[in-house]
Amino acid sequence: MSTTNSKVTVLYVDDEQGNLSGFRSNFRREFNVLTAQSGEEALKLIEEQEVHVVISDQRMPGMEGADLLARVRDLQPRAVRMLMTAYADVQAVIDAVNKGNIFGYATKPYDPADLRIRIEQAASLAIARSEADRTNARYKQIFEAAGDPIFLVDAKACIVQANGATERLLGASQGSLIGKNFLDLLEHRRDLVTVLREHRKGGDMINLDISLRGTGGRVVDCLLTANCIGQDLAGDMLYQAVLKDITDRKQEELRLQKLNTDLDRRVGMRTRQLREAIDDLASFSYSVAHDLRSPLKNMLALTGMLNEQGPREEALAPRIASNAGRMLDLVDDLLRFALTNRTSLQRGEVHLAELVGEVVAQSVPGDRQHAVRLLVEPTALVNADGAMLKVMFTNLIGNALKFTRDKAEAVVTVACTKELNAHHITVCDNGIGFDTSAGVDVFAAFKRMHRTDQFEGSGIGLSIVQRIVAKHGGEVWAESSPGQGCTIHVRLPINSAEDNALPFEERA
Repeated sequence: MSTTNSKVTVLYVDDEQGNLSGFRSNFRREFNVLTAQSGEEALKLIEEQEVHVVISDQRMPGMEGADLLARVRDLQPRAVRMLMTAYADVQAVIDAVNKGNIFGYATKPYDPADLRIRIEQAASLAIARSEADRTNARYKQIFEAAGDPIFLVDAKACIVQANGATERLLGASQGSLIGKNFLDLLEHRRDLVTVLREHRKGGDMINLDISLRGTGGRVVDCLLTANCIGQDLAGDMLYQAVLKDITDRKQEELRLQKLNTDLDRRVGMRTRQLREAIDDLASFSYSVAHDLRSPLKNMLALTGMLNEQGPREEALAPRIASNAGRMLDLVDDLLRFALTNRTSLQRGEVHLAELVGEVVAQSVPGDRQHAVRLLVEPTALVNADGAMLKVMFTNLIGNALKFTRDKAEAVVTVACTKELNAHHITVCDNGIGFDTSAGVDVFAAFKRMHRTDQFEGSGIGLSIVQRIVAKHGGEVWAESSPGQGCTIHVRLPINSAEDNALPFEERA
């Protein structure tokens, strides 16, 4: 006998003592043989120990074999049951099949060799049942103790079983999940249905991100690992779906994505500012080479003339002062331009009418204030940096007055209209104007549209205006033609959650 058979316990039930003794004599070497003379005695043994194979005679007083085997099936379902009968009683065999779900039957007198083979087959089945039960018990233990939620679903995605971790994930009891369609738990089911249909006949594992709806509408992000584990007792395909809660990972991914987006935005801003700084440096170099160098040459020449012609020093002094003043103005403009780049926005509610009125009162000479017309609604409010807007209007109105000073009747109009998402500000004059058809960028630093002997200035004013508007997330452009005046347009957004530009240097 094999090692497996040496562990097999066989219970033989017969009301005749001679038959019991003969059975024990024939099979005691191969099996652990137990005997009983009645059904009651056999049931007592069944209750006390595990039995692999039960063989019962059919014709016994008190309890027939079919009834005994039916009771054995309830007490030890894994035990394999066989019927022994001395009569060609077909009905007895049928009763034993129906009541006790027997493995087989043998007739008396039996052939020991043939019965031994039958017992070995029955014992193998009993041991296989025991192993299957132990495996199922271990799987159930692992299934319930698993930290990750696990669902067993059929081919129609109906939930057959769910472990305890599913309750913690979705906030719903295991019992309430059984019978539900797994797809009904999904936030977006269409993509998953397509993938599952492609793999439902195979054993390939599916790994994809899904979102489940828990109690109270809470959405949980999960990693789904699904695979086919075979057929159930009815022959239908069965699938195991293991979930991993990745909500924290998803949130971290979104946070990193936001950080990357913000980093890209900041890098873009820094790159743009660096390009502007390079352009400003080039313009500054040009300005130093031409504008600053010219007054210095004049001052040097005038100083030489003073040394040579002492009596004319009174006539030369005003010219020296004029050139020194030009240098000082240029240096002041350079400082204002640099400060505009380095200053952060301090937003607040700004009354445009009051601000423009204050600029006119403080920076426009009294004899020219009548030339400025204000068409700004008293209730017009913008969310902006008031100090910067004051600088902007000072430059725009100052330029308009400068280029209209040769007009017999100068007119400078400051207007503001509210559009869908922005305030549209215009500063219009009827001055000398300039030609914009050549595509010249009038807002470039140190860019002058007229000769210095016609109009003073360093070309910084409009560049400062452009930087201030850009910091507020707006846009600025100019419309002009020679002799027809000029209109500067400024569009400032009504709502701006954050600055459109960062200070070129940030303090820790």
